[in-house]
Amino acid sequence: MAGTPRDEYIPAVVAGAGPVGLMAACVLRRAGIDVVVLERRGEPDRVLKAGSLGPLAVEALERLGLREELAAVERRTMAGYAQMAERSADPAPGAPGPAEREHFAGLEKIEPSRRSEPARRRMRVPQPDLVALLRRTAERTGVRVLPSHEVTGLEQDADGVTVAVRTPAGDTAFRARYLLGCDGGGSAVRTAAGFPFPGTGPTMLGRQGVVELLDPGQIPPGIHDVPGGVLVYGLGVDRVAALEFTPPPDTDQGPLTEEELRAAVTRVSGIDLGVRRMRAGGRFTDEARHVPAYRRGRVLLAGDAAHIHAPVGGQGLNYGLIDAVNVAWKLAARLRGWAADDLLDSYTAERRPQAERLLQNTRAQIALMRPDTHSRALRELFADLMDLDEVNRYLGDLMAGLTTRYDLGDPDPLVGTLCPDLKLVPLDDRDGTGARRLAELPCDGQGLLLVSDGHPAPARAAAPWAGRVRVRHATTGRDEVSALLLRPDSCIAWVARRDTEPDTEALTGALRRWFGTPR
Repeated sequence: MAGTPRDEYIPAVVAGAGPVGLMAACVLRRAGIDVVVLERRGEPDRVLKAGSLGPLAVEALERLGLREELAAVERRTMAGYAQMAERSADPAPGAPGPAEREHFAGLEKIEPSRRSEPARRRMRVPQPDLVALLRRTAERTGVRVLPSHEVTGLEQDADGVTVAVRTPAGDTAFRARYLLGCDGGGSAVRTAAGFPFPGTGPTMLGRQGVVELLDPGQIPPGIHDVPGGVLVYGLGVDRVAALEFTPPPDTDQGPLTEEELRAAVTRVSGIDLGVRRMRAGGRFTDEARHVPAYRRGRVLLAGDAAHIHAPVGGQGLNYGLIDAVNVAWKLAARLRGWAADDLLDSYTAERRPQAERLLQNTRAQIALMRPDTHSRALRELFADLMDLDEVNRYLGDLMAGLTTRYDLGDPDPLVGTLCPDLKLVPLDDRDGTGARRLAELPCDGQGLLLVSDGHPAPARAAAPWAGRVRVRHATTGRDEVSALLLRPDSCIAWVARRDTEPDTEALTGALRRWFGTPR
């Protein structure tokens, strides 16, 4: 292998300084693990690949202490929406504003207020802003982020992974106990480690750019069916995308140019939008692929490195962030010595079924967006169905990730779901002055046992896991529940219902499964 391994033995190396890699690095570092992030690019990618964060991703970021910073980014983004609305063509009377719209297959009819948990809301945080925020957070907590470090190969053995890296100063290598590949759809880690990547090839080609237009008022922000495909304008910045439903060329076409984007918009819509300048741009397809397992020995994958699909609805960013949280706490537990290998295997068991549903719903959306006569007829029928409460709620929950539930072998409908940001009021707090949000509690790789009725049995059962599981006696606002065991990723691992005696045997089993054998 090229290069000589460095003397230091790094517990965890993350490949990729996009949102998924940085999120994983932040979670690992908060749990006390030394992390190095290797990034191929010299500068962050400014292409706007997603314009918002789903509720589960928002809650995970808030658990890192980023609530206020996310809110500040969203305020700036919403100001951008308002400016776009002011200068755009007049929308139809009574139509919702662009910041209020959520869509399925470009049908902007999903109403967040009709979701099953409307309080768990999406935030308008563009991906480049999120990357900058996570980069600052990672470096502030001691993560080493190394730009212009491209993974070129790897070798793994029983003790670790040697990662070959190309840098401006020459080839080198890093030695790590585990390598986490978060390096995107063209993952070098996935290729070097020999992960299969089966799936379906591309049937459409999209071109998008962040642009300055000569006349922004030609088209209102939103997603528009046009004769040749789909035209998108908006996402809080002057972003234009043109989707054509023909397979892309097999050859590498190089970077997207201003002229190529302009020509694609004209072909699709018949409109010359008058692109004055393109600040960033790129292409995307509906290619959908998925690794059969997210782990091979000491190499793991997350985000687009594990699954790719059409970028409709910004779902990839949200799924990738939850991948990162799921794998990072488990990897930290393994590196801290109290978790067995089967905890790492649970990462695939939990996240792969969720990603399979993601690939299926994005394939369905692309089918509904095709411009042929039969697809447009199906689209009109589907649009009518979206007016029904149950359909709107189902699609709203699906696109927000609220249908996520891991099969943990417990029939209780709460077990396996990701807990919302509960308000916790200590049982001895008479006036509520000591109340705290769940997201305000330490994010350091420990689990949490919440006991809301004062019953002593759950706390006694959890006592041997002190240092791995905190116990907090507080009301949660969930009147039907007397106790909850939360994993570090906020997944509910055990529940005691108010009208039954706590099953401490089941609690002990959950504690052993997720937090190892007690000392």
